[in-house]
This record gives sequence, structure tokens and C-alpha cells, in this order.
Amino acid sequence: MRERIVAIAACSIIFLAVVVIAAITIANSRQLQKAAPGSVNTAPAITEQTAPPPPPPPPKRRFKRPDAEDFRADFDYTQVKQLTGSLANYQFKAGILVDLTNRKVLWEKNSSAAVPIASLTKLLTIYTAFEELEHREEIGLDSLVTVSHECSTVNPVRAGLKPGDKIPLHDVFVCAMLKSANDAAHLIAEYFGYGDSSCFIDLMNQKAGEIGMASSKFFNANGLPIYSQNPNDTKMNMASCQDMVKLIDRIYDYPMIIRYTRAAQANTKVGNMNNGNRLLGVVPGMEGLKTGYTKAAGHCLAFSCSRNGRRLVGVVTGFTKRQNCFTFVSRLLEWGYKLTP
Repeated sequence: MRERIVAIAACSIIFLAVVVIAAITIANSRQLQKAAPGSVNTAPAITEQTAPPPPPPPPKRRFKRPDAEDFRADFDYTQVKQLTGSLANYQFKAGILVDLTNRKVLWEKNSSAAVPIASLTKLLTIYTAFEELEHREEIGLDSLVTVSHECSTVNPVRAGLKPGDKIPLHDVFVCAMLKSANDAAHLIAEYFGYGDSSCFIDLMNQKAGEIGMASSKFFNANGLPIYSQNPNDTKMNMASCQDMVKLIDRIYDYPMIIRYTRAAQANTKVGNMNNGNRLLGVVPGMEGLKTGYTKAAGHCLAFSCSRNGRRLVGVVTGFTKRQNCFTFVSRLLEWGYKLTP
């Protein structure tokens, strides 16, 4: 009986030893498979977490044309013409005429020189504001803008904005572009500069650099000279006519801006605003854009005209008489449209 018990115990020990050895062998085999080069287990399984993300959706366009492009080809200066007859007799500082349809410069005078541009500044002001509207979805044309005390003291020309009044942003744009109201332009700078107009001026200069306005420098949003006790320290917004047509080219990315510049008049919360551009409704196809005047800049005009599938744009500065400026541009456009595209 004792021998039988001993035999059974020995068999149990041997069985347990075999089981333990088998378990150790299987575990080691699995560990070797995980570490072995080229093993099927060396590459992680592709799951939803490790798969590449889908491409981002195209940017949402609120006011910008869906087909607007960041790249712009340079203007072609190889076919510039000279003015003849009465057109050649006008006296002014600088100018340029461009066929925007094929990007050819038709005529220019001192177009690369930086000159004072007065209220033509407001074209960059509204362009910069609309660039901001593209990604600041909390702001729209119906957003109410509170008039500050500083804004209400800006002179001249003024829309008559009063401190504490709340004006729709749309109306502020109308005042700035049609009436050329300097208080409205300053209010735009404050509003989009988070209460600090200097922040918006920095942004304007940044946008000018992105566009390629290499000769430009801006000190405010309305174009008024900033006087100092020393007359030599007076600051004025400067740009070349070449710079300004680059800006006009970009402005066409925003059809709403063109709607402001081509409107002859519009009603706002602060009254009726009339456009100072005398060519609207007189020159066929006239689309605006902006008038300007200071003593240093003279009478200036940035203009655009579209006829028969051709869009001619340009800028002139430095006229001593306002009517001469308008008459010259009217005749210049007629001359330009007679040229072969």
C-alpha cells in the first residue's frame, strides 16, 4: 500500500513539472515572436486612430469672392503709351492707367514715386476691415459700433457721429466711403483695433506689405496729416500710384466694397450720404472708387470703369483744381478704351 502511494505521488510531481515546463516554453515562444525582426507582429495594426486625418474643408468665404486668389501676376509695363493733345497739357503730380483685364499698363506718370494720398487711404482702411471680417465671425455688417469721444472730435470732413451713439457697421462704411467722413474712418480703426486705433494702423501696414505696396506708409485710417510743432515732422500717409492699383486689384475680391464705392447716395442712421465722385452716372461704366484732397496731396482720384468686357482702373494725384481732376480722368478713360486691348 505504501509503495502505491509513493508511486502516485511521484507521478503527480512529474505531471506538474511537465505542465510548468510547457507553460514556460509557450510564454518564451510568444515573447520571441514579438521581438523577432520581420515578424508579423512588429507592425501595429492600422486603426481609425492611426489613419491619416481627412483634408480640412475649404475656407468659408463670408464676403470674399469664392474664386479670389492670393497670387497676382505683376502688371505689364512693356506697352506704356504717351499722352498727346489736350491730355498732355494737364498739370498734376502722378498717375497711372491699367487695363485690369490683361494687366497691361496703358499710361503712367511718376507712378513709382511715393506721394501723399489723402483720403485714398480709406480704400486700404475698408479693405483691411473686410479682411478682418473674413475670420471674425462674431462681427457682421449689422453689428453695432459705439462711437467714442476721440472719434467724435476728428475733423474735417465729418459724418457728425456723437459719443455713445451705436451705429451699424454698414452705416459706418457708407459714411467713410461716400462722404469720406474722417470720424467714420477713425471709428473703423478703433472698432477693428479692439479699441486701439494704432493696432489697426499696424494691421493696415501689414496688409499693404502683403499686397506688395512697397512705397507705402500709413499713420492713420483717414488720410489726414498729423501735424507737429516742427513742420518738418508732419506725418502723412504715402503711397505710389503703382501701390494703389495693386490695392484696387485686391479690392475686387470684395464685391461689397465696390457696392459702397459705386453708390451715388445712401441713407444711414446719421443721415443721407452723397458720393463725392462726380463721374458716377456721368461716365459710362464708372464703378467708383475714391476721392481725396489735402493741401499736400492736391486733388486725387482712384477710379475704376468697366465697359464691353474691359475694366480700366487708375489713380491720379496732385491736381490743384478738383474739376480738372475729374475732367482729366474722364478724357483719360475715353483715350484708354480707344486703344487696342
